[in-house]
Amino acid sequence: MIDFKLYLNSLILLVPVFTACACMSLTALSHRNCFTLQERTLKSIHILYLLMTFLSWITVFCYLFLPEVFVYLNIPCLAGFVLAPVFFYRLIRLLIRSEQDEQFSWLHYLVPALISAVFLVWSLFVPFEVQAAIVNSRERSIAGEYALYSRLFTSKPLLRFIFMLVYYCFIARLLVSYYRRASYLDSHVPKPARWVIFLIILSLFFAFSSVVTVLMPRKDAVTSIFTAITSVVASGQYILLTFHIIRRKYLPYAVSESIKVEPEDAENGTQIDERRLHAGRLTRRRLNGFFRKQKPYLQAHFKITDLVEAMDVNRSILSAFINQNYGINFNRFVNQWRLQELKRLQKLPSNKGKSVAKLLDKAGFTGLRHYYRAVAAEKHENHQS
Repeated sequence: MIDFKLYLNSLILLVPVFTACACMSLTALSHRNCFTLQERTLKSIHILYLLMTFLSWITVFCYLFLPEVFVYLNIPCLAGFVLAPVFFYRLIRLLIRSEQDEQFSWLHYLVPALISAVFLVWSLFVPFEVQAAIVNSRERSIAGEYALYSRLFTSKPLLRFIFMLVYYCFIARLLVSYYRRASYLDSHVPKPARWVIFLIILSLFFAFSSVVTVLMPRKDAVTSIFTAITSVVASGQYILLTFHIIRRKYLPYAVSESIKVEPEDAENGTQIDERRLHAGRLTRRRLNGFFRKQKPYLQAHFKITDLVEAMDVNRSILSAFINQNYGINFNRFVNQWRLQELKRLQKLPSNKGKSVAKLLDKAGFTGLRHYYRAVAAEKHENHQS
């Protein structure tokens, strides 16, 4: 007779396994289509995070249905449990792109590496039959000579909870700092999008259900409703992250605004080329500052290739940056500056009584037709919004 409950549990546990595998494949396929080194790093960390979660779920499945196989996957299970929160924390740092963000320290990987190494060495001295008996018992520990080892063997969910608690606190502190900077009136830091908030909510559900499974009896934890909720929520988190990372719906180009002058250059009084300092990096502040000071839009035939030369960035990066940060294309971005300049010129006392047509060339428009197209584009956008 078919045990439908066991069959259903197996299917539920395999949902995040296949989801993580599919998301890894999609991210890997898009890995070659990266604008910057930062985006490549982000996708690499995302793949590693998905790999750790994949190992976690596949080993949980083996724990329930293939106990002998689980013994061989014991170390990957432990690594997946303790490293997944570390990679998730680094992923959030990369997504937020904190302007005061220092380089991620390798020390975050030290404790997981030491725990895995200790457990691996200890497992070499424990017979396979004993390890299989610990899995089959579904208890926190077994009595006898290997009681202490069995406690460590079955402590992986607790270790996962501890690591999640620590690194979720790090994430919370990071988000609070980010929100404070984004809330300033003169801040150039945009507030996180709604999908980021939804991602945080999913992560909190994931953490809560993980805590409940740790407190439950081991023989009931794997088949509980909270495990099913955790698997569904985890799958949603993987899909949400992967979609927005591949679509670049985050802040991939925000970098530090402060430029440090090298001591030897400062002492020698060497004038450092601003383009060399900013090479390949874009921020709203830098782009807006360039337009305010240099006013390139006053050139009637100003093209994106001219801005690429001035900003010293790739054309695709520049176009994507304007589209994602301002929600418009390059032509509309330049025309908006020209319209603002035209309004400024009309308010000057020296231009009182002059028609719009006589001021268009001073604002960077090639003629009335160019001006009317720019106005029509703004009216159309305002009507849609």
